[in-house]
Amino acid sequence: MLFAVTLPPHAMDNEKIKDVQVKFGKRLKRIILWMAAAFIPVVLLYDANGYQVLYFFVWIFSFYAAVFSWFRQAFRMTLALKRENDWFVGAKRVIQSDLRAAYLKNQRSAPLWLFAIPLAMTVGLVLWSVNEPTLLGVSIGSSVFTLVSLLPALGMRKMKAKVYSSNSEVNVGLNQARRRYISYLWFMMATLENVLFLLIGLFIMSDSDTAVGIWLTIILSLGVVPAALVLYVYRKIAHLEQETLELDGKPIYTDDDEYWSNGLTYHNPDDKAIFVPKRVGIGETVNTGTLAGKWIAWGPVPLVVAIVIGVSFLLINSEINPPVLTVTPEHNIEIDYPMYSFDFNVTDIEQISLVDKVPSGVKTNGEGTDKIARGHFKLKELGKARMYIFKSPPYIQIKLKDSYVFYNEKDPEQTKRVFEQLQELYKLN
Repeated sequence: MLFAVTLPPHAMDNEKIKDVQVKFGKRLKRIILWMAAAFIPVVLLYDANGYQVLYFFVWIFSFYAAVFSWFRQAFRMTLALKRENDWFVGAKRVIQSDLRAAYLKNQRSAPLWLFAIPLAMTVGLVLWSVNEPTLLGVSIGSSVFTLVSLLPALGMRKMKAKVYSSNSEVNVGLNQARRRYISYLWFMMATLENVLFLLIGLFIMSDSDTAVGIWLTIILSLGVVPAALVLYVYRKIAHLEQETLELDGKPIYTDDDEYWSNGLTYHNPDDKAIFVPKRVGIGETVNTGTLAGKWIAWGPVPLVVAIVIGVSFLLINSEINPPVLTVTPEHNIEIDYPMYSFDFNVTDIEQISLVDKVPSGVKTNGEGTDKIARGHFKLKELGKARMYIFKSPPYIQIKLKDSYVFYNEKDPEQTKRVFEQLQELYKLN
């Protein structure tokens, strides 16, 4: 087996097969070298955990996409040589290109309920702009782009059919496939652009000037993605049209390779088995030709995307919006920080001190990296505690009735000034 294509032993001596192997090896080496160079920013972003994690996720996805794309190309080149030379292994059968057209005909456009995702994101941005007037332009841009994306997706369902061939099955199949690809393209565009508008909003609201370059790089990079997505989809459609029309009405000889569309995933609607042995590696893979297989294969994707975006957002937010401690005229101490804000009165303080060390413990609900600790923790010897600290002393330790609060600023001198202010208030009460 070569690139997940079954071949007879003598085929391995074919010069064209050897050429595919050599090209794959050279391309793989180039990919590894480029990705090794692209990994350098992960090290350079050591002091910016949020950006480091986000960049690492992008790096992992890019590496997988590059290797998968080249493996898939090698699979197709090998499969074409196999058919050209009649190198079949095991049961050999004839299929007609009409079967491919029938498969394409069953493709469906993106369901309209999917657009509830970008619409919900738009509603969230609009509600955000109600409290933050400076974000009005962001919410308007998000609303307009979402509607502009939804209308073509609706129009695709009534789009005039294009005539490709005298074969009606081929015409129906290619038109249906075209509608499917373009409708999903508009869904992806709407979602990505809402993410872009969200990042622009966060950038506008950020008071930090230290990360302007990184913010602009992320925003501009994400702005390029839709253009690349459009190019990819239309190239995919053109390739599909060319491949289908070339095979129109011709017999195709095949074995089980036909069910492994890219060499790694199995798709056979006629096979009711949900799990099948992998062609490459060990273990089982799912049959995406079954409904259960589709859910198993694609169901976790939105969850993973949501987790990646959520974690990245929280970490980046912690970088640009550190906790802020203020004292109100009523002597209330308020610590403002997204999701973990807390306030108490000076009279609730039982003890206040400046310490150089925080007891070890575990996070129960919050954020913890080697640079910061924010949220709810359970500390040894002290018990429940709320942490709002950079992991560099000194720390303000405040003992309340049933818990502790730890707070500091990034600048040690500023931490000392805040401590002196709180200590003075504490003595007065």
